Amino acid sequence: MIHQFQGKNKRNRKKKVLSIFIIVIAFGILVFSGILPILGKLFNNIGHPILQAKVAVKNSTNNINYDLKSRSSLINDIKNLSEENSNLRISMIDYQLLKDQNTKLKNILNRAPAGKKLVVASILSKPSESPYDTIIIDVGKSNGVKSGDKVYVNSTIPIGTVREIYSKTSMVELYSNPGRVTSGVVNGLDLSVDLVGRGGGNFEMSVPFKITIPEGTLIKLPGILSEVVAVTGGDITDTTDQNRKIILHGTVNIQNQSLVEVEK
Repeated sequence: MIHQFQGKNKRNRKKKVLSIFIIVIAFGILVFSGILPILGKLFNNIGHPILQAKVAVKNSTNNINYDLKSRSSLINDIKNLSEENSNLRISMIDYQLLKDQNTKLKNILNRAPAGKKLVVASILSKPSESPYDTIIIDVGKSNGVKSGDKVYVNSTIPIGTVREIYSKTSMVELYSNPGRVTSGVVNGLDLSVDLVGRGGGNFEMSVPFKITIPEGTLIKLPGILSEVVAVTGGDITDTTDQNRKIILHGTVNIQNQSLVEVEK
């Protein structure tokens, strides 16, 4: 058994030696016969296009990845620029609002009559959002405001009085509140009249038939200051009325206002 195994190993070694010898002889023949360079060129001609295709595929893949990264980066840049542009627009709007408000405050302070103490307030709720002809403002007891204080637009145009007061807000009842009666004086005639609120910034008043009041006549509040509260409109007299009835309009549209002043 041992002899058989040793014989088998010897045969295998002989086969290996013979195989190596044949390979060396074949390589020598290829070298000396000039066939090896031809095969090299053949393999180069075959392999070169394959290598080129491999490189092209790799470059194409790299270009696609680069394009994808570039597009992604571009999208992010556009998004960031859009956010910055939006923030700048908001900042400009805030700046313009502050500038406009500052201008309004300066104008108010410049128009305020000497000796009149005014507290500037923002309108939180307008008549269209409040019951009847009332507004809510952002000043109250903490600002020294009291019930009955007169409220102005542009420091000189009276629009109503503080009716209800809270810590930091107040309700202002406009003179035009339906049913409210406000004493007035007809400009140029020194005739005392009662203005009755009709709502929506409108009033009505009654005068004797013998008195003619032209349309556009100013109606002032009683006092030494010329504070115009309304302007006469057309005649609304009915055949059953005992006096001439005239409609009046407020001098400002409170819906278009954002600030008022409270006289303390």
